[in-house]
Formats: sequence, structure tokens, C-alpha cells
Amino acid sequence: MTINNEEIQRSASGSSSASIFYVLFALQLLMVAAGMFINVKTGVMTLLLVLVMIPYILVRCSSQGFDLSRANNGMLSLFLCTGLFYLIEIGNPNNVQEAWNISITHYWVYPVAMALVVPVAIRDRKGIESLLFIWSIFILIAAFKGYWQKNHGFNEREMYFLYVLGGYRTHIIWSGIRYFSFFSDAANYGVHSAMGVAAFAISAFFVRSKWMKVYFAIVAVAAVYSVGISGTRAAIAVPLGALMMYVVISGNWKNILVTLVALAAAFCFFYYTNIGNGNAYIRKMRSAFHPTEDASYQLRIENRKKMKELMAERPIGYGVGLSKGERFAPKELMPYPPDSWLVAVWVETGIVGLVIYIAVHGILFAWCSWILLFGIMNKRLRGLLAAWLCMNAGFFISAYANDVMQYPNSIIVYTGFALCFAGPHIDKVMQKEEEEEKKKKENKEDKAVLWT
Repeated sequence: MTINNEEIQRSASGSSSASIFYVLFALQLLMVAAGMFINVKTGVMTLLLVLVMIPYILVRCSSQGFDLSRANNGMLSLFLCTGLFYLIEIGNPNNVQEAWNISITHYWVYPVAMALVVPVAIRDRKGIESLLFIWSIFILIAAFKGYWQKNHGFNEREMYFLYVLGGYRTHIIWSGIRYFSFFSDAANYGVHSAMGVAAFAISAFFVRSKWMKVYFAIVAVAAVYSVGISGTRAAIAVPLGALMMYVVISGNWKNILVTLVALAAAFCFFYYTNIGNGNAYIRKMRSAFHPTEDASYQLRIENRKKMKELMAERPIGYGVGLSKGERFAPKELMPYPPDSWLVAVWVETGIVGLVIYIAVHGILFAWCSWILLFGIMNKRLRGLLAAWLCMNAGFFISAYANDVMQYPNSIIVYTGFALCFAGPHIDKVMQKEEEEEKKKKENKEDKAVLWT
């Protein structure tokens, strides 16, 4: 791939096309936050925005001479292939089209949309930092809202969720109140905040400006606070999973050693000590390291055994969107509630769909790791991209324990994968820029020598 000076200048100065993508990215988060005040049909609104704005962004990029071939990447190919299976699911005898229309967004629409637009619109390091900055504002608002709930109580809408819709059953428990900010529930709040902990803690080491390092560290601390008050045990899997992934892709023995020590320290703290047990949130997090002593965990194991018997006769599942599909009144319904996103994938698409889902995402992680290890020369860029990929690894570990593929998580997750495929293009631009800066510096030094 050749890069001319005009493209470098365009990447450096930014473009209206990238700005439009930032607006789309921000709106996904804004709609979730708007739930504090109004009833927002997040799924429908997000889908409409994506379907309208993605083609517009691509057309704008094309009119400005951007290389649209970047949209033809491995991530897009993977999900275009899986799209055939989800089309076949429409023929599932138990299929309810309304449920399929709603749930296909997480399975296929958002991954394809992000694979198409992110590598085209995000063209430099500043673009990645801009996405992080937009997301950071959302993380801080979510933390403040959680703080407000804890210290000033719930508003009318939140009380309705707790005491009319029955949210109190899972949010007012033995360990205390599980706060949920403006998210759908505490599990979603906790896991999303844990994603912020992983992404911003790692990114803080690789951004250039000192103020941004400090700012990202503050965001990470605010996200830690949110994880704590959410009381979501699965959330702890995100930063720990992110650290494990960082060991795999680091390629630096010093970083690997430090990460392994940090993981060992965290495990020993939670598993072997009782330090902090006076705090209800630490005590609840510690119980995640002793699952065999937890009644809810034992119930999940029993339910999965019963599910396995029913699923043996349904290789393509009950139908997309029907793992919790009571409101759609399908012909048949799984009598046991799925306790996590991966179990929901199994119930909805059967063993065939689960194998396809895990295989596609496994390939995606391997492909992105290969890109970071061998396709990115700039260390700062590799670190920023690693922050997103490591966060994704932690997210999918937590997806085994909780149903966390909810808004706005899917947009964040698949943006992270797509950024990795954009990485080699950004890296080449950065190499050219660094070469030009080096030449300018050498010219200045030569002139200084001549004057002396």
C-alpha cells in the first residue's frame, strides 16, 4: 500500500467523515445515558442510526478520496460468512421474526457496520484517542450517576424498575444494594465499567501527552468505583482477563513479568486473604474466587445440566432472540433462564450456532493478536490497540458469567476489533510522519552546525 503526502496531510488534519463517525459513536452512548430522564428504545434507535449513518460516512469518505479498500478486511469477511447462518435461523420452526430483528444487531449488524466504517474513518493515532476521550466522558457520567444513587437514593424511574418490574430481587440482596447508574441493570453497569478500567489503565501508558495520561488514570479510578458499587462479581474477570491477554501479546519480557506478578497478587489477595472483608463490595467480589461455596453458582450448574438435555434435540436452538423471549410468545420456550451471554447464544442458536460464534471470535482474537505482534511497528500505537483488544478478551470471559452483550457494550467491543484491522494502515502513516519529522530535525541540526 502506498501513501502519498496528500493522504498524510488529510490524516493529520482530520476530516468531516471521521467527525461524523465520532458523532455516531457518541450517540450510542448518549442514548443509554438519556435513560436517566426518558424512556429510550435503545435497540431500535441505535439500529436506525447505524443503518442510516454508516452508508453516509462511507459515501463521504469516498467523495474525499479515502481508500475504501480498507473496509474489505478480515473482520468483515468473517461476519459476512456468519450472516448466512443467521439467515438460515429465520427458517427455524420456532423463529419469531420480531425477536430475530431485535437480536440480530448484536450477532451481525454491529460487527459488520464497525468492520466497514472504522478502518476507513479512523486514520491516525489521534482518531483512536478521540474515541477514548468520548467514551471517557460517558464513563465519568456513569460513575457520577452511580455515586448519586448511592448517596442520594433512586429517582422515580429507578424505583419503578426496582419495585414494580421486580428489579429489587437482584439488586437489593444480602451484600447490600447493587447500584446500576443509568444502565439496564447492575451487571451491565459493572462489566461496562470494568471494560473502562482495562482500556483506560492500559491506554494511560501509551498516550503521548502528560495531561491525557493523568486524565485516563482518573477515568480508570472512577470506573473502579463504579465496579465496586455495582456489586457485579463477573466484572472482576474483565481487568484480570485483559491482563492475561496483555501477557500474550506484549512481546516484552519486562511487561510480561510485571503483568504476571500483578495477576498473582490479585489472585492471592482475593483467594487466600480476608483483607477488606469488612467492606460488602470487596466481600462480594471475593466470593467470585470461591464459586463452589456460592449457592447461585451451584444453581447455575444444575440449570445448565437440565438445559443440556433439552438442547440435545435442538441443534440450531430455540431461535435468535428467544433465550428470554416470553414477551414474543414463541411456540416453545426454554424453561430455564440463561445466566450468561454465551449460554444465551447456545439456547438461541444451538450447538451449531455456539460453535460458529466461538470459532469466529477465536479467529478474530488470533488475527488481531497477529496484527499487533507483527503488523504494527510503532510501540505507542501497538499499546493503544492492545488496550482495546485486551479489554475485549476480558469482556468475553465475563460473558460466560453474565448476559453482558447489551447496550452500549457491543458497539465498544466491535469498534475495538475493527481498530486492530485499521492498525497497519495507521502505522504506515505514522512511520511516514516520523521519517519526515526526523528529516526536519536533521536539517535543523545541519543548519545549526553551519551557523556555528
